[in-house]
Amino acid sequence: MEDSKSKYADELLIKKLEDLIERVDKRMTESFTDFLDPRQQLLISDNFRHIKGISMEFYGGYEEAERKICGIFNEYDESNIGTFPISIIHICWKSPKKVSHRDILGSILGTGIRRDKIGDIIQQDKKAYVCVHKDIADYLMIHMDKVGSIPVDLEYCDSMTQFTKEVKTITVVIASLRLDCILAAGFGVSRTKAVEAIRSSKIFVNWKPEAAASKDIKEGDVVSWRGKGRIQLRDIIGSTKKDRIKVVIKKYI
Repeated sequence: MEDSKSKYADELLIKKLEDLIERVDKRMTESFTDFLDPRQQLLISDNFRHIKGISMEFYGGYEEAERKICGIFNEYDESNIGTFPISIIHICWKSPKKVSHRDILGSILGTGIRRDKIGDIIQQDKKAYVCVHKDIADYLMIHMDKVGSIPVDLEYCDSMTQFTKEVKTITVVIASLRLDCILAAGFGVSRTKAVEAIRSSKIFVNWKPEAAASKDIKEGDVVSWRGKGRIQLRDIIGSTKKDRIKVVIKKYI
């Protein structure tokens, strides 16, 4: 059932892109999607990379954004990130209570805003920066005054503040490049638990569901574990004398 829902959603997204491309082609004007997760961005890139007369660009409000809007332009027009319909909202609070990313997202969605209107949420101590679609920005400013029970203040920002994503890089020796081996090493669990997670449909490779524990992981591949985070195979250094493989894994904290 989940696979059929995902397939239907993908088909709708492809159809929407076809409509936007046709609009750009006929009216010689730019068009934009809502925010897309990395898997949807990959889906669009794979399906529309060879469209003639059209150029596409993904942007999410800052350079390292994960969730991005797809901008569709006539190939003769220069794309400009300033035209992307993105507003950045600064949220701050004074309460000593802990506020999580999930709390912030839940409160935003609680105002009735759809998930695809929300980009990345970057939290720093007692403040957060949220990238949102411009067409719901004013609505959010008016209707959101709390995160859970904690009062918050909202204001517009001209640009996303500079920040560094927390990552941890580890060098490990593994038996093979199989998905279960990479998972076990990257998340510090047994291979048995890694296989259980794969069988429970919790694992994604490059944002696509992966059900094969034996799948070989390549340099640059991103492996996500629902509820735990994600890792990336950054480098395959080489083989040891005992024919094991030395790799570098980057873990997003």
